[in-house]
Amino acid sequence: MTITALKKKGSDVLIFLDDDTFLNLDYRIVLDYGLRKADHLDEKKIDLLKEKNSFLKARDSALRILARRRHSSYELKTKLFKKNYSKEVIGSVIQNLNEFSYLNDEEFASAYISERIKQRKIGTNRLKAELFKKGIDSKIAVKVLNETDKTELNENAYEIAKKKLKILKNKESDARKISSKLFAFLLSKGYEADLIKTILNNLKIEFEE
Repeated sequence: MTITALKKKGSDVLIFLDDDTFLNLDYRIVLDYGLRKADHLDEKKIDLLKEKNSFLKARDSALRILARRRHSSYELKTKLFKKNYSKEVIGSVIQNLNEFSYLNDEEFASAYISERIKQRKIGTNRLKAELFKKGIDSKIAVKVLNETDKTELNENAYEIAKKKLKILKNKESDARKISSKLFAFLLSKGYEADLIKTILNNLKIEFEE
């Protein structure tokens, strides 16, 4: 097939062929391959151009998504899949973004943990569960959590425990019920049992297992 005409349309170029079909390619593809009128394109070349075009469009879309906020690889794959890019193209884009450090699950996990501790005041178990939901590999999640400074997390646990204790004491008079409900509350926030026991001890609250 032979190119009969090229027409610029926004950031794309319409490539008209002599069999009355056309290709809609990103102008960068046209420039990279030096496509001109009267050039001959066989089926193999056309398939290659379409593949490169799809990759470029998907990568552009991914970069726009990442410009709004950090994403895990899984989140980004999901969003690109919803935009109807093929599994192969998405895989190539994810690999490319990782190679150029636009995408890094470990950095994402670290930033996510820091933000959630500060804004939601949740514990390690909740953080781990949320990271898994974001598609973060368990090894990465555990590694980043182990490397996280737990000072703010522990302070959060103590502060919300004090507030909850005050509320419980206004509703309950039974020490066992107060202790049990406070433990359950902190557990639901994702704090680990050992930390909760330490906090209860600091608050002079007895807990029976």
